[in-house]
Amino acid sequence: MELLIFIAPLLLNVFGNTIYNVAGKGTPEKVNSFASLSLSYMVGMVLCVILFFVTNPGGNILAAVSKANWASYVLGLTIVFIDLALILLYRVGWDVSIGSLIANIGVSLMSVVVGVACFGEAMTMIKGGGIVVCILGLYVVNSPEKKNKTAVLEGEETKSNAAGKKKSLLMWMPVLLMIVANLAYSITAKVTPSDVDTFASVSLTYLVCIVYALLMFFITSKNKNYFKEIKKANWTAPVLGACLVCLEVSTILLFRVGWDLSVGLLLAYVLLAIVLVILGRVAYKEKLTTKRLIGIGIALVGVILVSLA
Repeated sequence: MELLIFIAPLLLNVFGNTIYNVAGKGTPEKVNSFASLSLSYMVGMVLCVILFFVTNPGGNILAAVSKANWASYVLGLTIVFIDLALILLYRVGWDVSIGSLIANIGVSLMSVVVGVACFGEAMTMIKGGGIVVCILGLYVVNSPEKKNKTAVLEGEETKSNAAGKKKSLLMWMPVLLMIVANLAYSITAKVTPSDVDTFASVSLTYLVCIVYALLMFFITSKNKNYFKEIKKANWTAPVLGACLVCLEVSTILLFRVGWDLSVGLLLAYVLLAIVLVILGRVAYKEKLTTKRLIGIGIALVGVILVSLA
């Protein structure tokens, strides 16, 4: 039973992250990102309030929220940027099996550094080796395939390279945004007070998210007609909101049951990498090459090493 309690937040995080990526990829390009996200946060807040009263019959949510600290407000800001990065990630052309996983490699690396440097987490030889193997596996999974250029003319190749560099810069911006926002989110979630009810804390965070998203909508939108804009949203907005609740709750519980910052997030990201590669192949017909299968195997070895540390 203790093992189940320990791994349940990890599995919940992977499940929520999988559906989260599917919803992010399915968000219509014609809808303003912040308008769609504000709708998602409204759904998330309502779900959290309902879950608070389900788990605390007769409870006082205002009294519970009063125990929250600055972390809930900062989490709101980081969540908006993470979700924005996810939507932009797929709008610029990343595959489900690659985009968020490359971002997760960066988050994993930074989480290890921050966990050891700021939170006094231990770095054993086995854990360090496992982390290196995990990163190697993810690199193999996500490294680009070699292309045959023998038939490409010199002039066409130069033009193609110039266009490729411009596209590459555009594609990497959401990845960098996701890495920075995810790292800030993970650090903030780590210092969320343990005595405040999880659902009360997350409901406050989503209220902050709604405010941030609405402000960004009116700053970035040309027509300023919010109600007209949210009509362009589809099923992904409420589903994204439900997934966010799943992710926030699982992340907070991940740390409360005793996971280290570096290990907990790394295991979640590697498992997510494996799930998304399979999902990309089955649902989106993305290529599942021998190289990617080898990468998955290497990553699994890394997971075992980290778990043994």
